[in-house]
Amino acid sequence: MLFAIMRAVKTPAQTWEPMLKKLAEFKKAKGHCSVPTNFRENPTLGRWVAAQRHRRKIGTLSASQIDALDRLGFIWSPTDASWESLFAQLAAFKKKHGQCDVPTKWAHNVALADWVQRQRLAKRKGRLGAARARRLNSLGFTWAIYKDGKETSTRYGNKPAVDAAVRPREERLYCLRSGMYVQHDGGRKMPALLQSFLAASRGEMPPYIPLPTRPVVFVVGEGVETRRKLRWKGKGPMPREVMAYVSEQGHLPAYD
Repeated sequence: MLFAIMRAVKTPAQTWEPMLKKLAEFKKAKGHCSVPTNFRENPTLGRWVAAQRHRRKIGTLSASQIDALDRLGFIWSPTDASWESLFAQLAAFKKKHGQCDVPTKWAHNVALADWVQRQRLAKRKGRLGAARARRLNSLGFTWAIYKDGKETSTRYGNKPAVDAAVRPREERLYCLRSGMYVQHDGGRKMPALLQSFLAASRGEMPPYIPLPTRPVVFVVGEGVETRRKLRWKGKGPMPREVMAYVSEQGHLPAYD
């Protein structure tokens, strides 16, 4: 009886090829090998896929098994796969629009908009690998909307760590959250909303969009009837229509 039970229980080596076949069927149906660990249709397959990643890390997966999985397009690191997918989406955005400034509040692709912001934050925190930074640079990625090194140690409230006499004085639109921007020229008189942000973020300045340092004419609207030209002197409050545009699109409109 015990011998019969032992014969009925298959070893991992005996189940490997059948599970690989199941994965190939999943790939044919779904177009990828990213089987969720809690895959409801086949929980065993989900657990098996996770096990193969672990086995490779600890060195118990043979070269032939790794090769077989590679031929299927196996995803060894789901995090890396997600990054590559979003990088490809950013490249497509660049090809279509000629730049990488994905709006911070973009209903067409919320995941891409969030990912772009995370890359900027990761680089500012020193958590973005050099290879990934180089690849983003190759697309012409814009890092400058985030604060510069001179503002990394601002204290609570409206008392900056760097003296106002040596701080850069330039008009900026600070992004307090998605769709909310506040203008500040770098002086000691700081908007109340920006002060509140500093208090809540332990003095860290939020990301910002630098404004032109000269008088410009912004162009808002796409159609002939809705197209408007809005003049700005290079200092002072931005036109309300421009602020509304930035809140919706996450970047400045075109200007002359």
